[in-house]
Amino acid sequence: MHTVTRTCPCCGSAFTTDNPRQTYCSHTCRNTQNMRVKRQRKQARKAKIEAMAARDAFEGKSHLSITEAAQYLGVSRPTLYARINAGELTPLKVSSRTIRIPIDQLKADSQIQPQPSKGDFSILISKAEVLLKYNISESWLMRRMKEEGIRPRIIKGKAFYPKKDVDRMFKPKPTYNKDDWYNAEELVRSEGFTRKYLSSYVREKKIDCKRIGRTMLVDKKQWDRSRLFRGDIEKNYLTVDQARKHYHLAQKTFYDKVHAAGVEGIRTGVNVYYKITDLDPLFKDKTPKIPAEIRKNYMRSGDALKHYHLGQKRFSEETQAASVTKVRTEGNYVWYKKDELDKLFKKISDNGSN
Repeated sequence: MHTVTRTCPCCGSAFTTDNPRQTYCSHTCRNTQNMRVKRQRKQARKAKIEAMAARDAFEGKSHLSITEAAQYLGVSRPTLYARINAGELTPLKVSSRTIRIPIDQLKADSQIQPQPSKGDFSILISKAEVLLKYNISESWLMRRMKEEGIRPRIIKGKAFYPKKDVDRMFKPKPTYNKDDWYNAEELVRSEGFTRKYLSSYVREKKIDCKRIGRTMLVDKKQWDRSRLFRGDIEKNYLTVDQARKHYHLAQKTFYDKVHAAGVEGIRTGVNVYYKITDLDPLFKDKTPKIPAEIRKNYMRSGDALKHYHLGQKRFSEETQAASVTKVRTEGNYVWYKKDELDKLFKKISDNGSN
């Protein structure tokens, strides 16, 4: 059996037909649409009767007010104003706030019917999807649809448009490399300032920008560099020397790892800063692991110099001459036994004994 995919004119959902003549996705939608059509026809008959009664009542008048003219034609006041703005009716200005419409124009215009909506409604797209997909405003959408003579189809209180015509009229939302550019609208929302401030800040700092359609893009590297301030640097960034000391790395090892991972720094003055959140995954687990026994019973040479108030030369000569026990651990650290250092330099040990 030949099957096709259609859009239900009642609920707007796509479905696969069971037979070529099937129009609705279910019996419920078919009954709902039938009741909707009956209600519209009933309202149209009622409006026509009211319009005929109004024409009989206003037969002796030569000019009608806006409300009376709307009743005469069987339309709403906004529809009547739209016809006036379109030049279909020419009212007379009685005073600064009062206008009247000649009844002769209404008699000649009483058969005016709204033009049928254009467009291929075989495939529908909702208004919300149009605004999101094409990155346009609602006012621009309504203006373009009015120019094309396309009126939305209302399904369960939501407006749907013909997708093929929408694709022809608008271009999809622009795509760009998010690693190189910031979206100006996203920056405004995330940073909490106005679009005016963003524009003036970009001009002041001479940050590169470009436009794709209605979307303004800001150079990511230049923006990040310009937004750095002292507190942010001290809290979230490390220089190369700080990173080497923090992670206990040689300079070549640091640069090799950073370049291999594609981590880029931000130069401010003579220093290059790297984000801690970028460095931690590379080096945090590389921190030397020192056994607790070594930390308890041994002391690093740098700490020993401070503890015993010695110079490097004297410390090295005397520990070498006394053959003080020393061990080497990860991170290229050299540790000396505390008891032997206390005895050699005649200091009070950490446990308080003489």
